[in-house]
Amino acid sequence: MAQPKPERLSMDQVLKLVNDLPQEEQQELLRQMKLQELRRDLQLGIDQLDKGEGIPGKQVFAELRERLRQEGSTK
Repeated sequence: MAQPKPERLSMDQVLKLVNDLPQEEQQELLRQMKLQELRRDLQLGIDQLDKGEGIPGKQVFAELRERLRQEGSTK
């Protein structure tokens, strides 16, 4: 027997539910969301490296040094 589809909530309903949470639970929810986003970003980077889409380390550090040099000369 097929299960009924769960009810979809509107963004306003979700925000109201979050606002109704105690402050501590709101902070934990935010922490979990940030952690989930970080994991997605890391997986994206891993997938890109697996496909050979990475940038050589020497190039990255050269670009960082150049950026820092330029920022240092603008101060």
